[in-house]
Amino acid sequence: MFELINFVKSCQTYEGGMGGEPFSEAHGGYTFCAVAALKLLGSLTNSNRNSDGVSFDVGALLGWLGRRQLSYEGGFSGRSNKLVDGCYSFWQGGAVAIASSCAENLASVDGSGESEEDPWLERYQQSTNANSPVDTSTAGTNGLPFPLLYDVFLLERYILLCAQEVTGGLRDKPSKPRDFYHTCYNLSGLSVAQHCYF
Repeated sequence: MFELINFVKSCQTYEGGMGGEPFSEAHGGYTFCAVAALKLLGSLTNSNRNSDGVSFDVGALLGWLGRRQLSYEGGFSGRSNKLVDGCYSFWQGGAVAIASSCAENLASVDGSGESEEDPWLERYQQSTNANSPVDTSTAGTNGLPFPLLYDVFLLERYILLCAQEVTGGLRDKPSKPRDFYHTCYNLSGLSVAQHCYF
């Protein structure tokens, strides 16, 4: 099992996201699968380099996930410098929901007590809490002891106004046709946003 955990952790890129194999580009789908696997295996924590040279940085992961939500559109992109796609409402939003549980425990494992949290993440949380039209004081009252680390209102707005087809179904983005894949993952992302935040 340690080989599996080490392999998954070795897929973390310099950006903080996860690729399909070591040294590949970080991608939303791979990131969700890796985060879910590490959580199920009880290994979604910071780690120093072990004898195999494998380390994992939860703060960098959360920073990369947070930067995938684009402020203008409100939806998530799957990779750096890519357009928003409705299906990443689940792939990125679900990964954030899983990884957000680690946000309170980002102290480094070397005993220094210094936080390894991405500095962007702290500024993002402060600005989201200050500018959010929703009442964040109730965050976590659904049984989760943490809020989601993205702007739920913006994501809901993107899904309902941009991804929703007026005749039914959901799509990647405006001008694209609706399909079952994007309907499934837009709705799944909307469910995560609406049921994990409050």
